[in-house]
Amino acid sequence: MKAQLVSTNGDVKSVKPKNNKTFSLKELQSYVDGYIQILKTRDERIMIINEEGKLNNLPYNEIASSLYIYGVQDPVVGNVLVMDKQMIN
Repeated sequence: MKAQLVSTNGDVKSVKPKNNKTFSLKELQSYVDGYIQILKTRDERIMIINEEGKLNNLPYNEIASSLYIYGVQDPVVGNVLVMDKQMIN
């Protein structure tokens, strides 16, 4: 199982947990560079974002915003990790 790291510059990279099953909290925090928040995507996956991204003025993430169920009203900022729900503990 793999997840996609979606960068603010438009790059999308496949990543997988160190144990090949589920991501640890520490791993998730390292991908988004801070505390995490979990959002739902339009296609029933989840998106891990930096909880303080807007407070820290992180750059707009166009791809992640288009995937987020409320992305039109609430844009997503910073790098995000998109994955199936069962990939987190």
